[in-house]
Amino acid sequence: MKRTFCIKITVFSLLIMLSSAVFAETFRVSKLHVAEISQTADSEANARVGINDSLAVKLPEDRSFIIGIEVKIDIPESVASWMDSVAFSVYENVNPFPSENQIDYSGSRVFVNTLPNRLSWILQFPLTTDNQIKANKYTTKVDRVMNLNQGFLFLRFQPVMKGVPEETLKAIIPVTVKPILANKGRLNINVKAEGNNSPVYTLFIDDKPVDSSKKALILESGIHNISVISDSYRNELRTVRVDQAKTSEITIELKSVEPTLVINAPEGTQIHIDGEKCTSIGKEFVISEGEHKIRFKFGDYESVRTLTINRGKTYTANFSVDLQITEE
Repeated sequence: MKRTFCIKITVFSLLIMLSSAVFAETFRVSKLHVAEISQTADSEANARVGINDSLAVKLPEDRSFIIGIEVKIDIPESVASWMDSVAFSVYENVNPFPSENQIDYSGSRVFVNTLPNRLSWILQFPLTTDNQIKANKYTTKVDRVMNLNQGFLFLRFQPVMKGVPEETLKAIIPVTVKPILANKGRLNINVKAEGNNSPVYTLFIDDKPVDSSKKALILESGIHNISVISDSYRNELRTVRVDQAKTSEITIELKSVEPTLVINAPEGTQIHIDGEKCTSIGKEFVISEGEHKIRFKFGDYESVRTLTINRGKTYTANFSVDLQITEE
């Protein structure tokens, strides 16, 4: 009974000391493990870490959609049965840069806790203040917003209790680290017009105006409607899907407001527009605004139609000769 009381006092004192260590400290690890994660939903880093080891998890350069880091610790029974025997810490401002050949480091400890008396522990470390990460009975959300400007998350395990058995000190702890992603994606929009590298237009996303000078937009995942409105070109409407933590691209080519006409007719058809012979069959061509008469002649059959052309429209005229056979 007396021994148990002394152990608890020792652990409590060590945690008080560790929790207050927000200044830079120097320490040595038995081994430094290095893993890497990417900015994808299926990315994760796995390592098997010893009681006196550290793990440096390298992050991608582009962390636009990473709002947090999740760390899952599978606690061996030999460690879980000796509650409060092993501490888990996270450091910032680590020097030198983590390397598997380096065991001496300095850094500021920003989180510390002993491994709980259970076989699994999931911690979530937010990277932004508006992270919307919510803790539940299966996870522990750390209150502090982590500063990972160095490009890695530095984790450390160390014994904090005396008298634990050799089996505990030699235990291997499986650790899984993965990114927590925002429900957003990037959309690159390229608007161009023939003969004009800088067309003037107004851009709307889901009926809301956005800065058209921004070629890359961060949007919620899902389906979005894009509208390009211009006085000099035809208005264009598009629908695009934005996936979580991915980049989608769309190119919108603006068309002139001059009206155009496409005529489709069988080979051998004679076509005249306002008395002038038309040879642009099956191809789109510019036509002036106003009223036009189109005459189709195929053999002895002739048809005349009047078409009113408006600005910014494309018209299609289809002429066909159909043979119908009926039986009584």
